[in-house]
Amino acid sequence: MSESPLTIVGLARVNVIGQPWRNLGLAALVAVFTFVLFAGSVIDRELTKGLASLSERLGADLLIVPYGYERSAKAALLRGEPSTYYMSRQVIDRVANVAGVTAATAQFFLSSLSTSCCSERVQIIGYDQKSDFLIKPWLAAKVGVVGPSEIVVGSKLNIDVGGELYFFGAVHKVVAKMEATGMGLDTSVFMPLEQVWQLVESVPQLEGKMTNPADHVSTVALKIDRQLNVKDVANAIMKDAAIEFNLDLVLPDAIVTETSRQLAGWSRLTGFLAVGLWLLALLVLALVFSVSASERKKEFGIYRLIGARRSWLGRLLLTEAFLVALTGAVVGLILGACVVFPFETLIFSSLGLPHLPLSASEIAIRALLTLAAASAIAPLASLRTVLAMTRGDAAESLRSEN
Repeated sequence: MSESPLTIVGLARVNVIGQPWRNLGLAALVAVFTFVLFAGSVIDRELTKGLASLSERLGADLLIVPYGYERSAKAALLRGEPSTYYMSRQVIDRVANVAGVTAATAQFFLSSLSTSCCSERVQIIGYDQKSDFLIKPWLAAKVGVVGPSEIVVGSKLNIDVGGELYFFGAVHKVVAKMEATGMGLDTSVFMPLEQVWQLVESVPQLEGKMTNPADHVSTVALKIDRQLNVKDVANAIMKDAAIEFNLDLVLPDAIVTETSRQLAGWSRLTGFLAVGLWLLALLVLALVFSVSASERKKEFGIYRLIGARRSWLGRLLLTEAFLVALTGAVVGLILGACVVFPFETLIFSSLGLPHLPLSASEIAIRALLTLAAASAIAPLASLRTVLAMTRGDAAESLRSEN
Protein backbone atom coordinates (compact mmCIF):
# COMPACT_ATOMS: atom_id res chain seq x y z
CA MET A 1 0.00 0.00 0.00
CA SER A 2 1.62 3.21 -1.16
CA GLU A 3 1.84 6.23 1.07
CA SER A 4 0.08 9.43 0.01
CA PRO A 5 2.41 12.26 -1.04
CA LEU A 6 3.17 14.98 1.46
CA THR A 7 1.30 18.16 0.48
CA ILE A 8 2.04 21.76 1.42
CA VAL A 9 -0.71 21.62 4.06
CA GLY A 10 0.65 18.36 5.46
CA LEU A 11 4.22 19.66 5.59
CA ALA A 12 3.06 22.94 7.13
CA ARG A 13 1.18 21.01 9.79
CA VAL A 14 4.30 18.95 10.58
CA ASN A 15 6.38 22.14 10.84
CA VAL A 16 3.84 23.81 13.13
CA ILE A 17 3.67 20.77 15.41
CA GLY A 18 7.46 20.65 15.42
CA GLN A 19 7.61 24.03 17.21
CA PRO A 20 4.77 23.55 19.73
CA TRP A 21 5.62 26.14 22.39
CA ARG A 22 6.31 28.99 20.01
CA ASN A 23 3.22 28.30 17.93
CA LEU A 24 1.03 27.77 20.99
CA GLY A 25 2.03 31.21 22.21
CA LEU A 26 1.17 32.76 18.85
CA ALA A 27 -2.13 30.89 18.70
CA ALA A 28 -2.95 32.07 22.23
CA LEU A 29 -2.41 35.68 21.17
CA VAL A 30 -4.78 35.21 18.22
CA ALA A 31 -7.27 33.48 20.54
CA VAL A 32 -7.35 36.48 22.87
CA PHE A 33 -8.01 38.82 19.96
CA THR A 34 -10.72 36.51 18.60
CA PHE A 35 -12.37 36.23 22.00
CA VAL A 36 -12.53 40.00 22.45
CA LEU A 37 -13.74 40.63 18.89
CA PHE A 38 -16.43 37.94 18.89
CA ALA A 39 -17.72 38.53 22.43
CA GLY A 40 -17.64 42.30 21.96
CA SER A 41 -19.46 42.20 18.63
CA VAL A 42 -22.20 39.89 19.96
CA ILE A 43 -22.76 41.99 23.08
CA ASP A 44 -22.67 45.21 21.06
CA ARG A 45 -25.25 43.90 18.57
CA GLU A 46 -27.57 42.64 21.33
CA LEU A 47 -27.38 46.04 23.00
CA THR A 48 -28.09 47.81 19.70
CA LYS A 49 -31.18 45.66 19.15
CA GLY A 50 -32.27 46.31 22.72
CA LEU A 51 -31.94 50.06 22.23
CA ALA A 52 -34.03 49.90 19.05
CA SER A 53 -36.70 47.92 20.92
CA LEU A 54 -36.60 50.38 23.82
CA SER A 55 -37.17 53.30 21.48
CA GLU A 56 -40.01 51.51 19.70
CA ARG A 57 -41.85 50.08 22.68
CA LEU A 58 -41.77 52.77 25.33
CA GLY A 59 -44.99 54.09 23.83
CA ALA A 60 -45.37 57.11 26.13
CA ASP A 61 -44.09 60.67 25.96
CA LEU A 62 -44.18 61.19 29.74
CA LEU A 63 -44.34 59.00 32.82
CA ILE A 64 -45.71 60.42 36.08
CA VAL A 65 -44.34 58.74 39.22
CA PRO A 66 -44.27 59.57 42.95
CA TYR A 67 -41.48 61.92 43.98
CA GLY A 68 -38.23 60.08 44.68
CA TYR A 69 -39.10 57.01 42.59
CA GLU A 70 -37.69 58.09 39.25
CA ARG A 71 -34.78 55.63 39.52
CA SER A 72 -37.08 52.82 40.62
CA ALA A 73 -39.31 53.43 37.60
CA LYS A 74 -36.32 53.33 35.25
CA ALA A 75 -34.98 50.16 36.89
CA ALA A 76 -38.37 48.46 36.57
CA LEU A 77 -38.63 49.50 32.94
CA LEU A 78 -35.09 48.68 31.82
CA ARG A 79 -34.14 45.73 34.03
CA GLY A 80 -37.41 44.48 35.50
CA GLU A 81 -36.27 45.13 39.07
CA PRO A 82 -39.35 44.53 41.26
CA SER A 83 -40.65 47.76 42.79
CA THR A 84 -43.70 48.76 44.80
CA TYR A 85 -44.70 52.43 45.10
CA TYR A 86 -47.96 54.34 44.98
CA MET A 87 -49.63 57.71 44.58
CA SER A 88 -53.22 58.94 44.61
CA ARG A 89 -55.41 57.79 41.73
CA GLN A 90 -56.74 61.36 41.49
CA VAL A 91 -53.51 62.20 39.68
CA ILE A 92 -54.93 60.59 36.52
CA ASP A 93 -57.75 63.10 36.08
CA ARG A 94 -55.55 66.03 37.05
CA VAL A 95 -52.76 65.39 34.53
CA ALA A 96 -55.12 64.16 31.81
CA ASN A 97 -56.78 67.58 31.76
CA VAL A 98 -53.55 69.51 31.26
CA ALA A 99 -53.44 71.18 27.84
CA GLY A 100 -51.49 69.08 25.36
CA VAL A 101 -52.16 65.67 26.95
CA THR A 102 -54.00 63.48 24.41
CA ALA A 103 -54.13 60.17 26.32
CA ALA A 104 -53.47 58.92 29.84
CA THR A 105 -53.34 55.43 31.31
CA ALA A 106 -52.38 54.20 34.76
CA GLN A 107 -50.37 51.22 35.95
CA PHE A 108 -49.98 49.65 39.38
CA PHE A 109 -46.67 48.03 40.36
CA LEU A 110 -46.55 45.20 42.86
CA SER A 111 -43.49 43.18 43.75
CA SER A 112 -44.19 39.54 44.55
CA LEU A 113 -42.35 38.06 47.51
CA SER A 114 -39.65 35.39 47.73
CA THR A 115 -41.74 33.31 50.16
CA SER A 116 -44.23 30.47 50.07
CA CYS A 117 -46.91 32.93 48.98
CA CYS A 118 -45.50 33.26 45.45
CA SER A 119 -44.06 31.07 42.67
CA GLU A 120 -41.19 33.51 42.18
CA ARG A 121 -40.23 37.12 42.82
CA VAL A 122 -41.23 39.19 39.81
CA GLN A 123 -42.62 42.61 38.97
CA ILE A 124 -46.42 42.45 38.73
CA ILE A 125 -47.86 45.25 36.58
CA GLY A 126 -51.54 46.05 36.65
CA TYR A 127 -52.78 47.93 33.58
CA ASP A 128 -56.08 49.52 32.62
CA GLN A 129 -57.47 47.47 29.75
CA LYS A 130 -59.77 50.30 28.64
CA SER A 131 -57.23 53.11 28.36
CA ASP A 132 -53.96 51.20 27.98
CA PHE A 133 -51.75 52.03 25.02
CA LEU A 134 -48.52 50.48 26.30
CA ILE A 135 -49.27 46.78 26.75
CA LYS A 136 -52.25 46.01 24.52
CA PRO A 137 -50.58 46.90 21.19
CA TRP A 138 -48.16 44.02 21.74
CA LEU A 139 -50.91 41.60 22.76
CA ALA A 140 -53.51 42.32 20.07
CA ALA A 141 -52.57 39.28 17.99
CA LYS A 142 -52.40 36.95 21.00
CA VAL A 143 -55.23 37.72 23.40
CA GLY A 144 -58.23 40.00 23.67
CA VAL A 145 -59.56 40.85 27.11
CA VAL A 146 -57.67 39.33 30.03
CA GLY A 147 -60.23 37.90 32.43
CA PRO A 148 -60.23 37.33 36.20
CA SER A 149 -57.39 35.13 37.47
CA GLU A 150 -55.67 35.42 34.09
CA ILE A 151 -52.26 36.93 33.43
CA VAL A 152 -49.84 37.72 30.65
CA VAL A 153 -46.14 36.97 31.21
CA GLY A 154 -42.90 38.35 29.79
CA SER A 155 -40.85 36.36 27.30
CA LYS A 156 -38.09 35.41 29.77
CA LEU A 157 -40.31 33.84 32.39
CA ASN A 158 -39.96 30.07 32.31
CA ILE A 159 -43.63 29.22 31.83
CA ASP A 160 -45.78 28.52 28.79
CA VAL A 161 -49.27 29.64 27.83
CA GLY A 162 -51.77 27.49 29.75
CA GLY A 163 -49.50 27.22 32.77
CA GLU A 164 -50.22 28.68 36.21
CA LEU A 165 -48.40 30.98 38.62
CA TYR A 166 -49.16 31.37 42.30
CA PHE A 167 -49.16 34.87 43.83
CA PHE A 168 -50.32 35.82 47.32
CA GLY A 169 -52.63 32.87 47.77
CA ALA A 170 -54.21 33.04 44.31
CA VAL A 171 -53.61 30.90 41.24
CA HIS A 172 -53.35 32.74 37.92
CA LYS A 173 -53.53 31.14 34.49
CA VAL A 174 -51.14 32.31 31.77
CA VAL A 175 -53.19 33.25 28.68
CA ALA A 176 -50.47 34.94 26.63
CA LYS A 177 -46.74 35.49 26.50
CA MET A 178 -45.26 38.73 25.22
CA GLU A 179 -42.63 38.86 22.54
CA ALA A 180 -39.11 39.72 23.63
CA THR A 181 -38.60 43.44 24.21
CA GLY A 182 -35.08 43.51 25.63
CA MET A 183 -36.39 45.44 28.65
CA GLY A 184 -37.69 44.72 32.13
CA LEU A 185 -41.05 43.83 30.58
CA ASP A 186 -39.51 40.46 29.65
CA THR A 187 -39.41 39.39 33.31
CA SER A 188 -42.69 41.00 34.39
CA VAL A 189 -46.24 39.71 34.86
CA PHE A 190 -49.24 41.68 33.58
CA MET A 191 -52.83 41.57 34.81
CA PRO A 192 -55.86 43.90 34.78
CA LEU A 193 -55.68 46.82 37.18
CA GLU A 194 -58.75 45.70 39.14
CA GLN A 195 -57.22 42.26 39.63
CA VAL A 196 -54.06 43.72 41.18
CA TRP A 197 -56.12 45.87 43.55
CA GLN A 198 -58.03 42.78 44.70
CA LEU A 199 -54.74 40.93 45.13
CA VAL A 200 -53.31 43.69 47.31
CA GLU A 201 -56.41 43.68 49.53
CA SER A 202 -55.91 39.98 50.22
CA VAL A 203 -52.19 40.17 51.03
CA PRO A 204 -51.46 40.04 54.77
CA GLN A 205 -47.80 40.83 54.10
CA LEU A 206 -48.81 44.26 52.77
CA GLU A 207 -51.15 45.23 55.60
CA GLY A 208 -50.49 48.74 56.88
CA LYS A 209 -48.82 49.85 53.66
CA MET A 210 -52.00 51.28 52.18
CA THR A 211 -55.73 51.41 52.66
CA ASN A 212 -58.17 51.05 49.79
CA PRO A 213 -55.77 49.99 47.01
CA ALA A 214 -58.26 51.04 44.31
CA ASP A 215 -57.54 54.66 45.19
CA HIS A 216 -53.87 54.28 44.24
CA VAL A 217 -51.72 53.83 41.16
CA SER A 218 -47.96 53.61 40.65
CA THR A 219 -47.43 55.49 37.42
CA VAL A 220 -49.41 57.39 34.81
CA ALA A 221 -48.26 57.23 31.19
CA LEU A 222 -49.13 60.16 28.95
CA LYS A 223 -49.22 60.84 25.24
CA ILE A 224 -48.57 64.43 24.22
CA ASP A 225 -49.81 66.32 21.18
CA ARG A 226 -47.09 65.98 18.54
CA GLN A 227 -47.30 69.67 17.70
CA LEU A 228 -46.28 70.63 21.23
CA ASN A 229 -42.98 70.45 23.04
CA VAL A 230 -43.02 67.59 25.55
CA LYS A 231 -40.90 69.51 28.06
CA ASP A 232 -43.32 72.46 27.96
CA VAL A 233 -46.23 70.15 28.79
CA ALA A 234 -44.14 68.47 31.49
CA ASN A 235 -43.44 71.85 33.07
CA ALA A 236 -47.15 72.67 33.01
CA ILE A 237 -47.95 69.37 34.76
CA MET A 238 -45.32 69.95 37.42
CA LYS A 239 -46.56 73.48 38.01
CA ASP A 240 -50.18 72.34 38.29
CA ALA A 241 -49.92 69.11 40.28
CA ALA A 242 -46.39 68.32 41.47
CA ILE A 243 -46.60 69.92 44.90
CA GLU A 244 -50.16 68.80 45.69
CA PHE A 245 -49.55 65.15 44.76
CA ASN A 246 -45.79 64.99 45.36
CA LEU A 247 -44.96 63.98 41.80
CA ASP A 248 -41.91 63.38 39.68
CA LEU A 249 -41.46 62.93 35.92
CA VAL A 250 -39.65 60.43 33.75
CA LEU A 251 -38.96 61.38 30.13
CA PRO A 252 -38.77 58.19 28.01
CA ASP A 253 -36.84 60.05 25.31
CA ALA A 254 -34.25 60.94 27.93
CA ILE A 255 -33.97 57.25 28.84
CA VAL A 256 -33.35 56.39 25.19
CA THR A 257 -30.76 59.18 24.90
CA GLU A 258 -28.97 58.12 28.07
CA THR A 259 -29.01 54.45 27.03
CA SER A 260 -27.71 55.40 23.58
CA ARG A 261 -24.86 57.34 25.17
CA GLN A 262 -23.93 54.36 27.36
CA LEU A 263 -24.07 52.06 24.36
CA ALA A 264 -21.83 54.39 22.35
CA GLY A 265 -19.29 54.32 25.18
CA TRP A 266 -19.37 50.52 25.28
CA SER A 267 -19.00 50.30 21.48
CA ARG A 268 -15.99 52.64 21.50
CA LEU A 269 -14.33 50.64 24.27
CA THR A 270 -14.73 47.29 22.54
CA GLY A 271 -13.72 48.81 19.20
CA PHE A 272 -10.53 50.35 20.55
CA LEU A 273 -9.69 47.16 22.42
CA ALA A 274 -10.23 44.98 19.34
CA VAL A 275 -8.18 47.27 17.07
CA GLY A 276 -5.42 47.54 19.68
CA LEU A 277 -5.22 43.77 20.10
CA TRP A 278 -5.26 43.25 16.33
CA LEU A 279 -2.33 45.62 15.84
CA LEU A 280 -0.46 44.13 18.80
CA ALA A 281 -0.96 40.63 17.45
CA LEU A 282 0.15 41.75 13.98
CA LEU A 283 3.37 43.32 15.31
CA VAL A 284 4.25 40.43 17.64
CA LEU A 285 3.55 37.82 14.98
CA ALA A 286 5.59 39.74 12.41
CA LEU A 287 8.56 39.89 14.81
CA VAL A 288 8.32 36.19 15.72
CA PHE A 289 8.02 35.09 12.10
CA SER A 290 11.03 37.21 11.15
CA VAL A 291 13.18 35.70 13.91
CA SER A 292 11.94 32.22 13.09
CA ALA A 293 12.70 32.65 9.41
CA SER A 294 16.27 33.71 10.21
CA GLU A 295 16.71 30.53 12.26
CA ARG A 296 15.37 28.40 9.38
CA LYS A 297 17.61 29.72 6.57
CA LYS A 298 19.38 26.37 6.21
CA GLU A 299 16.05 24.57 5.96
CA PHE A 300 14.81 26.98 3.30
CA GLY A 301 18.08 26.62 1.37
CA ILE A 302 17.70 22.84 1.26
CA TYR A 303 14.16 23.23 -0.08
CA ARG A 304 15.53 25.42 -2.89
CA LEU A 305 18.39 23.05 -3.71
CA ILE A 306 16.07 20.08 -4.14
CA GLY A 307 13.98 22.02 -6.61
CA ALA A 308 11.39 23.94 -4.62
CA ARG A 309 10.33 27.14 -6.31
CA ARG A 310 10.18 30.46 -4.52
CA SER A 311 6.40 30.56 -4.91
CA TRP A 312 6.14 27.11 -3.30
CA LEU A 313 8.29 28.22 -0.39
CA GLY A 314 6.12 31.31 0.04
CA ARG A 315 2.96 29.22 0.07
CA LEU A 316 4.47 26.94 2.70
CA LEU A 317 5.26 29.83 5.03
CA LEU A 318 1.83 31.39 4.53
CA THR A 319 0.15 28.04 5.15
CA GLU A 320 2.04 27.58 8.41
CA ALA A 321 1.02 31.06 9.52
CA PHE A 322 -2.59 30.42 8.53
CA LEU A 323 -2.75 27.16 10.50
CA VAL A 324 -1.43 28.88 13.61
CA ALA A 325 -3.92 31.72 13.27
CA LEU A 326 -6.82 29.40 12.48
CA THR A 327 -6.12 27.30 15.57
CA GLY A 328 -6.10 30.38 17.78
CA ALA A 329 -9.22 31.80 16.09
CA VAL A 330 -11.22 28.61 16.61
CA VAL A 331 -10.18 28.43 20.28
CA GLY A 332 -11.08 32.12 20.75
CA LEU A 333 -14.50 31.61 19.16
CA ILE A 334 -15.25 28.64 21.40
CA LEU A 335 -14.16 30.54 24.52
CA GLY A 336 -16.24 33.57 23.47
CA ALA A 337 -19.34 31.44 22.97
CA CYS A 338 -18.79 29.63 26.29
CA VAL A 339 -18.56 32.95 28.16
CA VAL A 340 -21.16 35.13 26.42
CA PHE A 341 -24.12 32.83 25.90
CA PRO A 342 -24.30 30.92 29.22
CA PHE A 343 -23.64 34.07 31.25
CA GLU A 344 -25.42 36.72 29.14
CA THR A 345 -28.02 37.36 31.84
CA LEU A 346 -25.28 38.18 34.35
CA ILE A 347 -23.35 40.24 31.80
CA PHE A 348 -26.29 42.39 30.73
CA SER A 349 -27.65 42.81 34.25
CA SER A 350 -24.26 44.20 35.29
CA LEU A 351 -24.32 46.57 32.30
CA GLY A 352 -27.86 47.65 33.19
CA LEU A 353 -28.81 48.11 29.53
CA PRO A 354 -31.66 46.60 27.48
CA HIS A 355 -30.73 43.84 25.07
CA LEU A 356 -32.28 41.36 22.66
CA PRO A 357 -30.72 37.97 21.83
CA LEU A 358 -29.36 37.35 18.35
CA SER A 359 -30.78 34.82 15.93
CA ALA A 360 -28.72 31.79 14.91
CA SER A 361 -28.00 33.37 11.51
CA GLU A 362 -26.75 36.61 13.12
CA ILE A 363 -24.45 34.65 15.43
CA ALA A 364 -23.14 32.59 12.51
CA ILE A 365 -22.38 35.71 10.45
CA ARG A 366 -20.46 37.30 13.32
CA ALA A 367 -18.57 34.10 13.96
CA LEU A 368 -17.52 33.82 10.29
CA LEU A 369 -16.46 37.48 10.09
CA THR A 370 -14.46 37.14 13.31
CA LEU A 371 -12.87 33.93 12.05
CA ALA A 372 -11.85 35.65 8.81
CA ALA A 373 -10.38 38.67 10.60
CA ALA A 374 -8.45 36.52 13.07
CA SER A 375 -7.20 34.01 10.50
CA ALA A 376 -5.80 36.82 8.35
CA ILE A 377 -3.53 38.14 11.11
CA ALA A 378 -0.71 35.60 10.85
CA PRO A 379 -0.50 35.47 7.02
CA LEU A 380 -0.41 39.28 6.92
CA ALA A 381 2.24 39.35 9.65
CA SER A 382 4.38 36.82 7.78
CA LEU A 383 4.03 38.47 4.35
CA ARG A 384 7.13 40.66 4.68
CA THR A 385 9.20 37.71 5.87
CA VAL A 386 7.91 35.57 3.02
CA LEU A 387 8.93 38.17 0.43
CA ALA A 388 12.37 38.62 1.97
CA MET A 389 13.14 34.91 2.32
CA THR A 390 12.07 33.93 -1.19
CA ARG A 391 14.35 36.49 -2.85
CA GLY A 392 17.63 35.07 -1.55
CA ASP A 393 19.86 32.59 -3.34
CA ALA A 394 19.74 28.99 -2.07
CA ALA A 395 23.51 28.44 -2.03
CA GLU A 396 24.03 31.75 -0.24
CA SER A 397 21.50 30.70 2.39
CA LEU A 398 23.45 27.49 2.93
CA ARG A 399 26.81 29.24 3.13
CA SER A 400 25.46 31.70 5.71
CA GLU A 401 24.94 28.80 8.08
CA ASN A 402 28.57 27.62 7.85
